[in-house]
Amino acid sequence: MATLKLYNPILSEATKECYWFCDEAGTSFKDVDEFINGIPAGDDNIELLLHCDGGEVSEGWAIVDKLRSTGKKITATIEGNCASMATVVLLAASERRAYPHASLLIHKPYYPEYTLADAYRADDLESLAASLRDDEQKMLDFYVERTGADRAELEALMNEDKFIGMERAKELGFIQTIIPAASASAGGPNSAKSAAWKQQNSITNNQNSMATKTTKSEDKSVLRKALAALAVALGLEAPQPVNYELNTESGDTITIDKPDGEDPAVGDSASPDGEHKMPDGKTIVIEDGKITEIRDAEDEGDGGGDGGDGSGNDPDSDALAAANARIAELETELADARKNAKTTDEKRILNLVAIAGGEAWLVKAKSDYKPAARQTTTTAAGEGKKNAAKPQSRVQQRIAELEAAHQKTE
Repeated sequence: MATLKLYNPILSEATKECYWFCDEAGTSFKDVDEFINGIPAGDDNIELLLHCDGGEVSEGWAIVDKLRSTGKKITATIEGNCASMATVVLLAASERRAYPHASLLIHKPYYPEYTLADAYRADDLESLAASLRDDEQKMLDFYVERTGADRAELEALMNEDKFIGMERAKELGFIQTIIPAASASAGGPNSAKSAAWKQQNSITNNQNSMATKTTKSEDKSVLRKALAALAVALGLEAPQPVNYELNTESGDTITIDKPDGEDPAVGDSASPDGEHKMPDGKTIVIEDGKITEIRDAEDEGDGGGDGGDGSGNDPDSDALAAANARIAELETELADARKNAKTTDEKRILNLVAIAGGEAWLVKAKSDYKPAARQTTTTAAGEGKKNAAKPQSRVQQRIAELEAAHQKTE
């Protein structure tokens, strides 16, 4: 596993040169690029250690994009402070944790006082303000996408511009785990018992944490669907989910960690691991929580061979008969299951709806067309009301045609 330590301010190369004269260090996009290029082939894991108060916005975004473009599994640990642009870099990782006494701060971007040593007109200041607001919304969008937290709550926290503890950071989704202290007691006769208890308790806590995480994930999914339906009913915009599910050809589901409306792509966080064949024929390969490959549909050969040993002998007829009987049972069960199973086309259509935005998108896409009122015809004069043709709907006409065809076959 390659380890990237972000312990200095995030700076461009030009700013780093200025800092160098003051005997100050910094981390730039170039530093991260060189680090990634130096990772040995076959090493698909990056450990990101953070104790950083932030830095330049554009340089930070470049670092985030570079890290995510590697397709490697990124695990981040907050070892001290994680503030400002460093929080954006933190969220480049799919697995995020922190030590108990670490701190996190998010705030609105700003221009430092020493960067405004120039003459500015009103138009210049308005342009600077617009640029800051754009950066603010961009950061908010990324926070919401990666944490799943409420946008208004995150915006309020940015306005406060203050550090929060790791319990609060975990509630908001910036981290998933708080690393417990591993140091033992000072010594004494109970040290061994204490260490054994801590180990067992740690295992239990990890199991409970995994169970809780699954439950919270399911709760969020149900809540998200309920909010989407409510928003549509009220005529409001539905909240954008941070993941969606796709049906596989076998009837299982995979979760793609990105907003609805975006197709799955290599590098996206997803689960569970494995090779998943989709209804459209493509195969999505997930390893270590990341999509590593998306293969197009391929024609499958017959595999060759005649399935026999060429001798014509049956060494175990009883076992073969039992196997054939079991195959017959399974074929019967499969036939019953297929009656209730979705067809490949149905699964493919459901996947397209999920990618497009799910139930909320489908409701918005319904047609409001109303056909014009039908004009009934009357019989010719002299026929009278007795012989008047009673108007029929298209369904009734179709039923009559089918009945007539059935009588002909009899």
